[in-house]
Amino acid sequence: TQPPKPVAATPPPPKRAPEPVPAPPRTVPQSIDFSADALFGFNQAVLSPAGRAALDDFARQLTGTQYEAIFVTGHTDRLGTAKYNQKLSERRAHAVKNYLVRKGVPANRINTDGRGETQPVTRPGDCKGPRSARLIACLQPDRRVHVEVTGTKTVARKPR
Repeated sequence: TQPPKPVAATPPPPKRAPEPVPAPPRTVPQSIDFSADALFGFNQAVLSPAGRAALDDFARQLTGTQYEAIFVTGHTDRLGTAKYNQKLSERRAHAVKNYLVRKGVPANRINTDGRGETQPVTRPGDCKGPRSARLIACLQPDRRVHVEVTGTKTVARKPR
């Protein structure tokens, strides 16, 4: 008699990496200030190519976010009249909103506001002298568009 032949054991199936487990949605407050000089030409409200690129990056960051609200607020420096600066800040905020809508952000979630020259970043006395390239450069921080996003975003947890 012959000894029994060993039975070939079936190898276990290969282990798969665990699939990512979605984390519970988390609140996503995001706030960013875009330099108006990066988005627009001086004294303009038409987005520049560099401004569109910056907003493209921002829109990509928003992918996967369930928006509660997006607030876009335009600001200007103190050069020009208060009335003119108010209108310019509003036009800039609307330009940003319109661009984000074209990128797929729901229009009904975006609120716009213009603050003109009323909320400067520079302090009184920081930028002195007659209107010149130097003064315009000094006042640059005041020219900005502030974007604030509130909502939730689901992020995948890494497998353990």
